[in-house]
Amino acid sequence: FSSAALNLRRLGLAFLAPALSVALLAGCGGSGGDGASGSSDGSGSSGSANESGARGTVDWPFFGRVPQRTHYLPAGDRGPLDPPLKEAWSISTHALIEFPPAIAGGVAFVVNKYGNSMAVRLSDRKILWRRTTKSNLHGAPLTVTGPAYQDGRVYYAGIGGYLVSVDAANGHVIWLRDLHTHLESSPLVVGDTLYIGTDASKLLAIDIADGSVRWTFDAPGAIKSSPSYDQGRIFVADYQGSVYALEAQTGKPVWRTNTTRVPPFGQGGFFSSPAIAFGKVYAARDDGTVFGFDEKSGKVSWSFPTGAFVYGSPAAAAVPGTPPTIYIGSENGRFFALDAAGGTPRWHYDVGGPVPGTATVIGHTVYTSSFKTRKTVGIDVRSHRRVFSLNQAGYTPVISDGRRLYLIGYYTVFALEPSKR
Repeated sequence: FSSAALNLRRLGLAFLAPALSVALLAGCGGSGGDGASGSSDGSGSSGSANESGARGTVDWPFFGRVPQRTHYLPAGDRGPLDPPLKEAWSISTHALIEFPPAIAGGVAFVVNKYGNSMAVRLSDRKILWRRTTKSNLHGAPLTVTGPAYQDGRVYYAGIGGYLVSVDAANGHVIWLRDLHTHLESSPLVVGDTLYIGTDASKLLAIDIADGSVRWTFDAPGAIKSSPSYDQGRIFVADYQGSVYALEAQTGKPVWRTNTTRVPPFGQGGFFSSPAIAFGKVYAARDDGTVFGFDEKSGKVSWSFPTGAFVYGSPAAAAVPGTPPTIYIGSENGRFFALDAAGGTPRWHYDVGGPVPGTATVIGHTVYTSSFKTRKTVGIDVRSHRRVFSLNQAGYTPVISDGRRLYLIGYYTVFALEPSKR
């Protein structure tokens, strides 16, 4: 498994392929301003610059959108992003899409669980190229983690141990490495370095030029979560309950907090990837405990029990008109909005079934999903009311390029656009 979602074998889910049905529920208009935080000081980030000149769009280049993995895109000056929505187009990959695509320069890099990848031009759904990547140097394709885009290259990792760099323009392989361990962590690229965790209890820093390892950090437990970055440090969690801050250049530990040895104690590991915002690091242990850590010291600032397992990562946002908030769902079907400073619940929403993955906040709407209900829902973070529903379920159900929203169903990507401009 990975930080974005739980593997289907763990959930015991049947194949789902319900027909598309968008409920065009009344929204409250677009929110203005950049609002919340992609950085620890809550200053916000609107995404990286487009290289292809796709006007009016921003990038969502990897799981979490920004290196702090806040899973948030404010409306900014690109116009309303909130419901009501209408379908612009859809495209099927014919297999499970466990992770959302990487979006850069008006192109989505989509990959399904069998390693079948494609580049889709978002303006008109044109497929620019298709490729299939093996799960390791000698095996059959099987299960990949979240793709990452940087400077004209796309990076994929597979559970069988492969890590591959491909040319974003044509899909040609630039380099391929077998790391000889399971990979359930999604890669993060910062500058000229790729960071990824392994089930062999290592965090690797890899030179993106040739795939060589720059440094290795050894943890007590497997690193299934995806690393995050802020202010020169890498933040990651392991499957024995510890969270770490490391110097990004060297891998030298800055702090470590073993959550099983400090209040509220308990046990469990982290599938959840850290989100960094508002001076804190947020992560959820799989026993259902959500933590807020002081970013500088690693001290537990607060914890909150959701009451059931949590496998998704927290989303962090300060949407205009709301305080800094952490959004996360649980296997008991409850979706929580927690005060980012103290961890107290601001509100919760009954999704109707287990929440297996990670929510995203786009404009003033937070999106979550459940395979039991076979729906993705959008909740207005100001009114706490449902304003969107679609008969498709996914792990990280919705991302955006600032012009349209892209809903990731079981094996189909839907492009949705506001029905009012």
